[in-house]
Amino acid sequence: MDNFAIDPELRIRGLPETVLRQSDEALTFLRTKAPSFPGGPWQDILQMFEAIRDEWSAMEAVVRLEILLEAEGLLFEEARSELPSQLNPVNLDVASVEN
Repeated sequence: MDNFAIDPELRIRGLPETVLRQSDEALTFLRTKAPSFPGGPWQDILQMFEAIRDEWSAMEAVVRLEILLEAEGLLFEEARSELPSQLNPVNLDVASVEN
């Protein structure tokens, strides 16, 4: 399997927190996680990562993993650097709202 970057990286809740930046890291993570859930979506996504052959199949596998992690409540959402109440409306522009 070729190795592909995961961008943005996936941050997984746990002790310790796991950060997946490459498809090979995701494959290693899935190989440890999937046996605990035989015959379910974890196994399906593991098979997708094992079958990665190109950038397109890697992107599809990462999206499916992200959806599963989110559904399981395991995905950290990126925190904003400032809370909305701390933003100064005078200096607020559209680009800062979208990021």
